[in-house]
Amino acid sequence: MVGGAEWVHWVFAGMFAALTVFYLIRLSVSDPGTSARGIDIARGVMSLGMIAMMVPQVDPLPRLCWQILFGVVAGYVTVRLFRRWLRTGHLWLAKPSGHHELHLLIGAVAMGYMFAAMPGWQIPGTGIAHDMGDMGHGVDMVQAGPSGLAFTVLTWMFVGYFLIFVVRLAARLAVPVNTLAGMAAGAALSGEGARGVVVSPHLLGATEVVMGIGMSCMFLMML
Repeated sequence: MVGGAEWVHWVFAGMFAALTVFYLIRLSVSDPGTSARGIDIARGVMSLGMIAMMVPQVDPLPRLCWQILFGVVAGYVTVRLFRRWLRTGHLWLAKPSGHHELHLLIGAVAMGYMFAAMPGWQIPGTGIAHDMGDMGHGVDMVQAGPSGLAFTVLTWMFVGYFLIFVVRLAARLAVPVNTLAGMAAGAALSGEGARGVVVSPHLLGATEVVMGIGMSCMFLMML
């Protein structure tokens, strides 16, 4: 856990837990074998990673596992982007929700960066540092995270990117649309068929806004 009141971390963790459930529901109603399932899995992994960073005392994995996991996610999205570029000449296909795979790639890189840059943990009075995934109860964070101009600049770049993404997407979502038409458009683009409200572009966009807010807040806490 980095900076900020503990209750704030638990509030964010609750929101990301809700996002994880939402992506699981999308997986359960989508057609097996569709490309959208891989993207929803990547989104769900990012939500779980945010829970692990917000409340690391409930995280059973060492941070190296998370770094490898998000490296795999970034690699998967990169392959999808490369294949699309070869097929269509475009790096991404923007969705009505505001989501595109290049943004997901940036998010995966940002998650890996956060897990690599976050400070370790230490049992009070022992001077023994532990990884986030190996901590027990009653621990304090070692204030010995990375520092320097490069770290500060890169962190602020991530903060700026996610804030801009949130503002632009929220402005798009504020435009009223017919709910049924929006659901139909989301189903057509995702290739999942009519599956009810979980395919609504506005609802999916709202989850992206929540994720973007959480990412920008997390980077601000690291400064």
